[in-house]
Amino acid sequence: MRRLRIITLPYLVWMVVLVLVPTLLILLLSVTNLDIYNIGPFSFVTEGFEELTKPLVITAMKNSVRLSLLATLICFLIGYPTAYFLANLKTSKKTMLITLFILPVWSNMLLRIIAWETLFFPNSILNMFGISLNLIGTDVAILIGMTSMYLPFMTLPLYSVLEKMDHSLIEASKDLGASNMQTFLKVTLPLSLSGVVSGVIMTLLPSMTAFALPERLSGGKTLLIGNIIEDYFMKTSNINGGAMISIALMVVIIVLFMVVVHFDKEGETLI
Repeated sequence: MRRLRIITLPYLVWMVVLVLVPTLLILLLSVTNLDIYNIGPFSFVTEGFEELTKPLVITAMKNSVRLSLLATLICFLIGYPTAYFLANLKTSKKTMLITLFILPVWSNMLLRIIAWETLFFPNSILNMFGISLNLIGTDVAILIGMTSMYLPFMTLPLYSVLEKMDHSLIEASKDLGASNMQTFLKVTLPLSLSGVVSGVIMTLLPSMTAFALPERLSGGKTLLIGNIIEDYFMKTSNINGGAMISIALMVVIIVLFMVVVHFDKEGETLI
């Protein structure tokens, strides 16, 4: 086994160079006045923490939490029945149906966002069918976009768990007199809880940190925390403040993944 450890060296180098070093750099930027474009003497400062208390940042965080939670709930309400249907489908075409479901994920996300943006304007191809939408700049547009982007990330972990489930437990529940609803609530749902948790996190995290989607579909009217970070890094050049906000998001991500480990100690639904 010790001889096989050498195989992990490329992975370790990859993780150190592309994950650990950038993370440490962001952490350093968040608590110092280091100028990354003109590296020189720097000192530790606390001004970065003040960025977390600015009204614009707080508003963006509230928008991110509110819209991402709503999008995650919608994805769950759509994704769970879809995953259940696919997992219990008795046909040779199951693989093809699953492929068709995840096919949009293989295309460029920005392209899909622009496609939704085009449909949400009053003048679009939908006019051919007598439909005229005017959703740009609304929360509805953002929610539709988030749902379409992240629905597969909710559905696939659920499908993975439901497809592996021991169906004899469901049959035993019905044999003991439980109704379909009781069987679902007391057997199916508890056994699929790890998939639910994994799907929620895999949907919640990208929707909370999205910036291109709300930028295009809200017309710049609704700011999410991802838009704030983008502005700090790309427009105002306040890299230190953006780094502090990024670190705060990393803390949230770590906490959420600790929840996943708690419910899924073997990590099956994250594969």
